[in-house]
Amino acid sequence: MRRPITFALLGALLAAPLPAQPSQALAAAREVERIASSRTFWPGFDPLSIPLAIYDGKSTWLFRHPAPPDDFEPSTISSIRSHVRDGRHPAVMANSSADIGGTTTATLLADGARANLPPTQLAATALHEAFHVFQRERHPGWQGNEGDLLLYPIEDANLLALRRLETEALRAALDGTDPARTACLGRLVVDYRTQRFAAMDSAFSAYERGTELNEGLATYIQLLALGRTTVDIPPEEFPAGDVRLRIYTIGPAIAFLLDRIRPGWQQSLETHDGQHLDAVLAGALTGAVASPDEGCALPPAQVATIRQTAERDATAVVVRRAELRKRFDTRAGWRVIITAADGQPLWPQGFDPLNIERLGHPLLHTRFVSIGNDACKATAIDEGGVDVEVLTDGVGPHPLFNGLRRAEVAGLAKPVVAISGDRVTITTAGLQMDCARATAQESGNTVRVSLLTAPRP
Repeated sequence: MRRPITFALLGALLAAPLPAQPSQALAAAREVERIASSRTFWPGFDPLSIPLAIYDGKSTWLFRHPAPPDDFEPSTISSIRSHVRDGRHPAVMANSSADIGGTTTATLLADGARANLPPTQLAATALHEAFHVFQRERHPGWQGNEGDLLLYPIEDANLLALRRLETEALRAALDGTDPARTACLGRLVVDYRTQRFAAMDSAFSAYERGTELNEGLATYIQLLALGRTTVDIPPEEFPAGDVRLRIYTIGPAIAFLLDRIRPGWQQSLETHDGQHLDAVLAGALTGAVASPDEGCALPPAQVATIRQTAERDATAVVVRRAELRKRFDTRAGWRVIITAADGQPLWPQGFDPLNIERLGHPLLHTRFVSIGNDACKATAIDEGGVDVEVLTDGVGPHPLFNGLRRAEVAGLAKPVVAISGDRVTITTAGLQMDCARATAQESGNTVRVSLLTAPRP
């Protein structure tokens, strides 16, 4: 996101001397300890008090965990208190956090291509995830509603233009060295954002602000761990639909700007956590050096170009949605279509917000989604060398959170379909499904699963 380790293999592992080229998991864990011991990242945040799980492609390692599950064994390879088990622990699905043995644990993937990343980069990512654990405990309100993102008006050219003007002012502020001009450009950032947020539903501004506190600050911690004092903003800003991805850059950009304008601002936010980053910036600018008399407006030609590009890109959103739907409908391979019973929709149980495309009302999940109800569960994920896509259709005004009437999985190898009475299970690389009260019919390269209405109690 694999098999029990034998006692013979475990004995050999525990008896082995420290290898000349240790596992990336061990190298990353040591680097976490080194970086975390070298500086303070945030008031009250102690990364070494938070357990860390790392999957290195062969084993899952637990570091500093107070009560490892029974399938983990103590390791003597690492100088850090650690435990290890063969294969990927089911909870370690991504760079994230998970409940392992009753304790919230930061999780890190160091397998596949990620195994070639420098230990410092892996450690910085681990600190990002550890900060999320800290946030959830101390500041549960620091997050956006991912359901609102799915309705975000990315096809609105005026909002997109204001967003990019705000970004351009922020880029200029970070690039500057004159305190007066930096403060002036910071005020321009706040002005553009104020205009933009006034022109959209408050749910979307709340989403941005909550996610800046969540992912923006965690990315800020990650960049600090890499020794950075600024963040690179792409020259062309971000595609219209990359609202969430943009926040991973804009959130830390505001934080780094605050570092220059009001050092120590973190304590104010830690103490009064109902604030959001742009409000902290606006407050910091109140007491900052005055703007130059000539102001700091962006050049008119640049503003005109940004607005023209926004018009073009907003139109392209609609075109892209049609193209993605056509590509999905014509994909080669097997398909599984699940249709819910009337009045008994399927519900989202897990999804990847960075890998969802809105195709009008339906949603296209391009990496992972898990759905189900009391009789059925289906999980599709890019795993085992497959590239699955899932098209979900909602039953209400929200495309996901009012429930789903239908889900179509494409890009599969031939599935194994087992039917026992009214129970249907389907297994293939990238898809696991188990549904009671269901029927299944196979036609060509498509399996259609229909869920049956549950009897009333």
